[in-house]
Amino acid sequence: MTTGWDDHGFWGLMRRLGRQFLLLLFWTFFRTRVKGLEHIPAKGGALLAPNHQSYLDGVLMTALIRRPVRFVMSRDVYSRWFVYPFARFTRSIPIEQTQSPRELLLSLREAQEEIKAGGLVCMFPEGQLTRNGQLLPFRRGVERIMRGLKAPIVPVAIDGAMDTALGVRGGKVRILKAFRFRRAPINVAIGEPIPADSPAYKLREEVCRLMGDAYDFRREDTAPLHREALRAMRRKPFSKNFGDHSTPGPVPTFRVLAAAAVLGRRLHPVWKDDEFAGILLPPSLGAFAVNMAALLAGKVPVNLNYTTSPKVLKEICGVAGIRVVLTSRAFLEKSNVKVPEDLKTVLLEDVREQATSGDKLWGMLAGLFWPAGALERALGRKEPARLDDLATLVFSSGSTGMPKGVMLSHWNVQSNVKGALQYIELEPNSRLLAILPFFHSFGYMAALWMPPITNLAVTYYPNPLDGRAIGAMVERDRITHLFATPSFLSTYIRRVEPGQFGSLTFVLTGAEKLRDSLSDAFERNFGLAPAEGYGCTETSPVVSLNGEDYREPGIFQAGQRRGTVGRPIPGVSLRVEDVETGEPCPPGKPGKLFVTGPNIMQGYYKDEERTKEAMRDGWYDTGDIAQVDEDGFLAITDRLARFTKMSGEMVPHGRIEEALQSLSGEDEQAFAVTGVEDERRGERLAVLYTVEEEEAKSILDRVGGEEGGLPSLWVPRWQNFVKVDEIPKLGSGKLDLKKVRQIAREALEDQNGNGNGNGD
Repeated sequence: MTTGWDDHGFWGLMRRLGRQFLLLLFWTFFRTRVKGLEHIPAKGGALLAPNHQSYLDGVLMTALIRRPVRFVMSRDVYSRWFVYPFARFTRSIPIEQTQSPRELLLSLREAQEEIKAGGLVCMFPEGQLTRNGQLLPFRRGVERIMRGLKAPIVPVAIDGAMDTALGVRGGKVRILKAFRFRRAPINVAIGEPIPADSPAYKLREEVCRLMGDAYDFRREDTAPLHREALRAMRRKPFSKNFGDHSTPGPVPTFRVLAAAAVLGRRLHPVWKDDEFAGILLPPSLGAFAVNMAALLAGKVPVNLNYTTSPKVLKEICGVAGIRVVLTSRAFLEKSNVKVPEDLKTVLLEDVREQATSGDKLWGMLAGLFWPAGALERALGRKEPARLDDLATLVFSSGSTGMPKGVMLSHWNVQSNVKGALQYIELEPNSRLLAILPFFHSFGYMAALWMPPITNLAVTYYPNPLDGRAIGAMVERDRITHLFATPSFLSTYIRRVEPGQFGSLTFVLTGAEKLRDSLSDAFERNFGLAPAEGYGCTETSPVVSLNGEDYREPGIFQAGQRRGTVGRPIPGVSLRVEDVETGEPCPPGKPGKLFVTGPNIMQGYYKDEERTKEAMRDGWYDTGDIAQVDEDGFLAITDRLARFTKMSGEMVPHGRIEEALQSLSGEDEQAFAVTGVEDERRGERLAVLYTVEEEEAKSILDRVGGEEGGLPSLWVPRWQNFVKVDEIPKLGSGKLDLKKVRQIAREALEDQNGNGNGNGD
């Protein structure tokens, strides 16, 4: 039996000429970068299993691999006019899910016989092109083809093809992209062969891991944050892409560029001897301009948490060696934030008043026309910026202790922007309402840098809890995208008129768990279900996102799944390990979550010991308990730190909170569970609550029965319930675990002193 084409004679010549033509085609229109070609077997049968991003994928594989390749492809694709000649030329095997079992078996058997005879077969395990940018579930056709064979499976990851002329986004093939003047980059990573009996989910995990290798090629096309922003903003200088609460409407981009250049020039004497620039400002045009100016000038911006205590603020500045804080008089007066006395305060209002007409003219010309390097040198940068340079220090929320200075590079943040946008579709009229503070890693990535880098229009607003003003701002500027925390969404449900959110098309939430009751209430009120994502400060921050579903006749691709935080973004890989044994967990089994990818931090500033504790061979230990299903959706079940060991069993605080909250019917978080010391048992459960006492007792009575479903060991004792006015939260909206534990401990110690709080 011959395999593929005969390598000799007429068809052998045609194959070689065809391959040379394809190589010329790809050299002309695409910049193809490949890693791992040596993993393709030089002889013998094998199954190639790449992800499927575009109609170019088959041509790409044929151009890269010297041996003949036969493709298994859906009949719908096989019969398309621009695919059919290629499919016939490569003797592709059409397959259709609607075929009878016998016909389907015959098609798969043909592929199997080809591998047995020593040929290469390529099958896209997703079974269809991705339309929503996500790595789709892998179907079991691979398992059926390889059943009983000894030949290997070669996993392949393709990155960037979706952004080419024949990629599909939202059901549209964008042919006009073929006529760009620059060659589109396509990145390919080929992995080591895996056994023939590997299940589909294992193959998917391997392809997902290889996506990180393919994604690394993007570094070659990426500039540091401020240079990317400068380049993008200069392309559309007159577009009104920026606005905030202090402007009557959006303002032209060139004014923002000029402001950043002027600030950099006027602040040179202030920060010329400093490595870090302390910035104490809410989301605003001024805050963006100062951050842009700092990076242009070679300073590392540190956006300070204005919701924390003066003591912690002083400690943070001490750790980073910050001696000057840039802020605003109006902000200080309105927020009552106190800058530590030993720090020099520079007010933006004063800097603006000192700027001369000459400064403003220079800022306009330099911001729009000067080469990036010349502008950097003029503002004081001594060396050209590199991708691995420090872009910021983000001090973590400190929910469990003293904040840590997380070092994020330009590439960390850039890769996160590019990866997140693979799941979030932007249109020419898209506009983001940026309300997340820049001291929060999600705010720094998505609110500060995503808009200018991608030319996404943005409106800043400083107070995310001002529901009435936010509703008016969304309506005024026709906002389409909103990134917020569940706590903020809860406020909007009560204070925003439904019509004011009528322009929204996508709402993304993170930082804390999105409860089903809150999601349902938001959807009832505004007709739009919020999508949930997941991340950590140490991951720049996005790890996974729920994106958008794609539908058309005959096709449904799930981009989101309720109860999960979505799939990992491109380049990011997950590993779930058993807490006790450290062994990998199969799909659906909870374990400790580890993350790797280009978004992983450089480490904790001046804290090598904690860095070593958090990192293991390039994998970041999130401290979260999670599970991943066979389709790649991630679900966070709890934090490892949020367990109490009782009677030898690990009792999860989050599960108890969910059960109590569900029975309360409240949208706002009404319960917080923690562990406190116990003389007899070592530790016991304690609960803070905000509902009425009688209601709390009623909920407790039901939580251990069929309605609540908690095991008896997990049910807290009423003696350990503590009434509070509100559940302690951090500025990011996360539960303040340290404060919760402190309040519970102090309250129950008082009870113990009265002899009634031992939990027995």
